Amino acid sequence: MRMVRKNRDATWSSQPFLLPRDPSLARGRLRVDSPVLLIGRDPASDIVISHPTVSRRHAKLEWNSGQLTVEDLGSSGGTFINGVRVRRERLAPGDVLRLGPSIEYAVGVGSASTPLALAAKRETAEEEVKHLQVLLDVARALNAATVLDEVQEIVLQAAVRIMKADRGSVVLFDALGQLRTAAVFPPDLSDGGWAEHSSLLERAVRERKTVCTGEELSPSQSMILRGAAMAVATPLMVARRPIGAPEDASFVAGLEVLGGVLVERSERGQAFSRNDLAVLESVAADTASAIDSAKLYREAREKAKIDHEMGLARSIQAALLRKPEVVDFAETYAFSQSARAVGGDLVHTMVRGDGGFAVAVGDVSGKGVSAALIMAMVQGFLGILHELGLAVREVPDVVNRNLSRYSVGNRFITLVAGVLYANGRLELANAGHAPVSILRRDGRIETLNPHGPMLGLLDGVSWEWEEVWLEPDDVVVMVSDGLTESFSALGEEFGLEGVQGVLEAQDDRSPVRVGQALLEAASRHRGGREASDDVTLLVLRYRPPADAAGG
Repeated sequence: MRMVRKNRDATWSSQPFLLPRDPSLARGRLRVDSPVLLIGRDPASDIVISHPTVSRRHAKLEWNSGQLTVEDLGSSGGTFINGVRVRRERLAPGDVLRLGPSIEYAVGVGSASTPLALAAKRETAEEEVKHLQVLLDVARALNAATVLDEVQEIVLQAAVRIMKADRGSVVLFDALGQLRTAAVFPPDLSDGGWAEHSSLLERAVRERKTVCTGEELSPSQSMILRGAAMAVATPLMVARRPIGAPEDASFVAGLEVLGGVLVERSERGQAFSRNDLAVLESVAADTASAIDSAKLYREAREKAKIDHEMGLARSIQAALLRKPEVVDFAETYAFSQSARAVGGDLVHTMVRGDGGFAVAVGDVSGKGVSAALIMAMVQGFLGILHELGLAVREVPDVVNRNLSRYSVGNRFITLVAGVLYANGRLELANAGHAPVSILRRDGRIETLNPHGPMLGLLDGVSWEWEEVWLEPDDVVVMVSDGLTESFSALGEEFGLEGVQGVLEAQDDRSPVRVGQALLEAASRHRGGREASDDVTLLVLRYRPPADAAGG
């Protein structure tokens, strides 16, 4: 049945070793130096293998009277000898021990089979010392490299040197999943893309193993046409750990292939030795990690640059959304919070040359940087129009024409703009914005609805305006739809009814208290969740000078 392995009664001549067959999955030679060794992911194990396909308590090794036995401890992935799953079995020299689906070790009697050990102990000392020097040089260079181009150049020169090749190429997957040439050697090759279509490299990447021409695989027609007699390709792979609890992800993690390395010789000579291939694979494993780190380093720098620029944008927007200006006939509270780093809501106040107090709240379609740029442009329009003393009734038409001229991508803005004078006269124009609520001194609530469509989309339209007279202590509330469109967990909207419900319950009519009560009520309605849209409000209480003096 399964007795296809070596003599189970074989007595070991010396202390056993477990040698990893794939350095990219498991590294380091494991020495059996105790009577019992526990193997698993658990840090308390004697042999810790930090790979998600290995169970926390996977197996144990028993070394007794010259016999080596492995016992599976109920692992989810299983324990295998030469591909056969076992519960408890003796190991013989030359066996392959596999833990789970991926981690394999060659079982030996102290014989070296890792690249460094081979380089140090093989009889062909001069050649292997050269290999050792290559590995040390590569390791030193990769540790110092942070730029992706440097990493690719290092591995390519090492691969060509190890395999005594005439040319080589590093090929990486691009964002679309296509293999693209990242580096070539010599750098002056006229055709730098020859490796992208190599069937040898494609096979190495697909099968995730080193492939070379030899007895079983002859050079391809394209190789012969470009004068190549021998070639070897090896994949560049990194292990990806899953995100989440380890106990939920035993078999989720795997290898990601970043690309591969292909080198070619122009003349047929001695076949690539096992030692050459082992050293090349070791370099490729380290290089894959270095390439991955270099990519992360480059992405981190790009992210830092974007974060810096977004920080500047936030500072500029904060300057535009400054505190309300002060007049002696009104008290004002303004609040604006973006759903993202920057947003498209605006709140504007300004004392005009004619003594009027200009106020406005707006909401640009969309979110983020593009909406913030439109917001800044409209903010500038309003400042100029009020500086020139333009009447409120004319503001929507002028903003609409200019926004249509300079805005792109069918961007629009809803805007409510008004001017309050010391005698209590409030001129108001509402272009597609949320209704304005007025809390009268006797407790009544008036609703002022929009007077026309939003701005920036339509030509040849007009907007009405209205005149409202305020009594002392009347409160005017302007909000953006980020507040009214606050939704509960059941999908119920806060709405205009929520705004006016808060106003009806207000005893303290100070703008600060009214504004904070509205924000708190909307937050409770959302169940404490963050708003999905920019939230802006402006609360204005009319307090004429005579009334203020009398109070």
